[in-house]
Amino acid sequence: MKQPLRCLLVAVLLLILLVGLDYAEVVDVPGVDPTELGLGDRTSVVESLGPRAPSEPPPAPDDSEDRPKAPQIRLVTWNLYNFGQTKDDQEISVAAQTLRDADLVAVQEVVTSPPGAQAIGKLDQALDRTGAAWDYRISKPTTGPGTEKYAFLWKPSRLRLLGRAWLEASLADSLNREPYLARFEHRTSGHTLLVASLHAVPTSKDPEREVALLDRLHWQYETDHVVLVGDFNLDEDDAAFNELRGLGYASVLEDQPTSLRRKRRDGRDGHLANEYDNIFYETCPLQASQGGVLDFTPRFASLSEARSLSDHLAVYADVQWALSAPTCL
Repeated sequence: MKQPLRCLLVAVLLLILLVGLDYAEVVDVPGVDPTELGLGDRTSVVESLGPRAPSEPPPAPDDSEDRPKAPQIRLVTWNLYNFGQTKDDQEISVAAQTLRDADLVAVQEVVTSPPGAQAIGKLDQALDRTGAAWDYRISKPTTGPGTEKYAFLWKPSRLRLLGRAWLEASLADSLNREPYLARFEHRTSGHTLLVASLHAVPTSKDPEREVALLDRLHWQYETDHVVLVGDFNLDEDDAAFNELRGLGYASVLEDQPTSLRRKRRDGRDGHLANEYDNIFYETCPLQASQGGVLDFTPRFASLSEARSLSDHLAVYADVQWALSAPTCL
């Protein structure tokens, strides 16, 4: 190749690089070795170095796969309304399908007669058939008026029960139905939380008095991370929760009805009545990344049929532990 032509081709290549055109590979020019131009071998890629706005920071490296994730579980609470022999196989199957994505479930209003424990056993078996193994515990009957049982169900692959679940004896004389507590450990991270499940007295029997006493659980179990769940028969913004809020507790639901009407009204939530069920969590070091209600009613042909399973919706929260140990006041 003549020297003038060779110089012309080299100049063309340099011009292409300077204007920043994006080539998939270095142009192969006969008789020209790319290494002479400092371009490496013939298969190297030429990057486009387009202009960047002066205030625009460089893109962050994509480390989404390596970024540590906060340990998290899905916690559900559900008043299952006289849960016992009145529930048929279809209703138990609907309950299991509603709860299948949870890791831990707190159930209120299990009947104290043998069919109550049998129904929880059937629910556990139905949950096993949804694709993951489950375990459960049932409380003894509560000691005051309006006695009932509670239950916890959970996935052993995700959580470990630490010790035994127990009815809180320190509140037995103050509450008609003392809460049912259990301490669980997240298997992967080793983090723990203490769940207290409560069914407060009906609105006609002063649930405010009972709810106002729940801060005692915080002080009694100061070294635990406490989550209070259940049917409080109160709106979450009631003054009875002020002591808990002052201690750093927050509710998952706000202005969200959870109990069912007897007859549907107009509107998207026309089947819902009162803001009774909720989850209150200790915001240091716990957080709820999201939460809401699990509306099972569309699985039934009518609201009346849905109420045969429960007159309450289930409430869920995706509870996270902080990645690093925060300073909690």
